[in-house]
Amino acid sequence: MNSYTLGLDIGSNSIGWALISEGGKKSIAGIGVRVFPEGVDRDTKGLEKSKNATRREARGARRNRQRSHTRRKKLVKQLREAALLPDKDTDIEELLKSKEPYILRAKGLDDRLELFEFGRVLYHINQRRGFKSNRKSGERKEEGKVQKEAGDLQNKIDEAGCRTLGEYFSKLDPEAERYRGHYTFRSMYADEFNKLWEKQAEFYPKVL
Repeated sequence: MNSYTLGLDIGSNSIGWALISEGGKKSIAGIGVRVFPEGVDRDTKGLEKSKNATRREARGARRNRQRSHTRRKKLVKQLREAALLPDKDTDIEELLKSKEPYILRAKGLDDRLELFEFGRVLYHINQRRGFKSNRKSGERKEEGKVQKEAGDLQNKIDEAGCRTLGEYFSKLDPEAERYRGHYTFRSMYADEFNKLWEKQAEFYPKVL
């Protein structure tokens, strides 16, 4: 009976092997390599991240998109029931395109808005959530960056003498400074909502 020697070359993500027949003249009975996929994913910088983390992030992103979609559908339904948005989807799309939301958000602090205009404002505010601390998710380093930049924005709002985030953005030149890309606090939207609702309720006490 021939005897055999098995040689293994074990690496971090592969195993090379060779089976040597020892009977009579030595010969290679078999040879090969088995490559295993990495147990981690890598980001653009080559840093390791567990596959579970990657799947968890993708699942969280899908869940957030679904929640956002659900919130929007519920809001549209309630705004329609209150006569704050048109019944037809095509009319809503036209309203979203034709009305500049930041101008309306600033105007609504002092003057009467048409009901559909106020509906447009509420729909626009609903599209932004703003930052609210939740230590169960997100890294502290990232959270600190968000808090700092949102705080800097609040200082700019105060220095400009503006009462709300919407009023501040209405005074910006969008060609010079984009509306998007700013970190904001959720409290900014809650405060603006309350101010707008209180003012418009003066004009529409039965509706609001």
